[in-house]
Amino acid sequence: QVSEPDCLLNEGIPAQVIPIRPELEVEKAVDKEHEAIETAFQKYFYRSKEKACPTKDDDEGTEKEQFDHEFEIFVGHGNVIRYFFCRALQLPPEAWLRLSIFNCSMTYIMINPSGTATCRFVGDIGHLGYEHSTFSMHHGFTW
Repeated sequence: QVSEPDCLLNEGIPAQVIPIRPELEVEKAVDKEHEAIETAFQKYFYRSKEKACPTKDDDEGTEKEQFDHEFEIFVGHGNVIRYFFCRALQLPPEAWLRLSIFNCSMTYIMINPSGTATCRFVGDIGHLGYEHSTFSMHHGFTW
């Protein structure tokens, strides 16, 4: 199912930066943009719904519970994705700018029914050729 664009996922400065980088002057932007990005995180990142479906274990003939899987695919700005990564893994959100992810990269975060989050990969560009890898207007890996 394709959803309409969600303005909560718009580009922005999601959190303060630590260590502080005065040249960025992020305070005003954070005050303006953090709330929407945090609201988006809370809207889209949650434990699996408890929709257990009993299934038969063919080997033993016993019933076991299997949870429905949900997948959400986001296309968005790297700032938002880096912030979501930090929040989902319970890392300091202020560390978002320490991560660099390429344009068109993929990040895969899995949230288990217990609430634990695992990152399968972050910023992966294996699907792109070298000539298509870019970050912040720079091409390739040597920027």
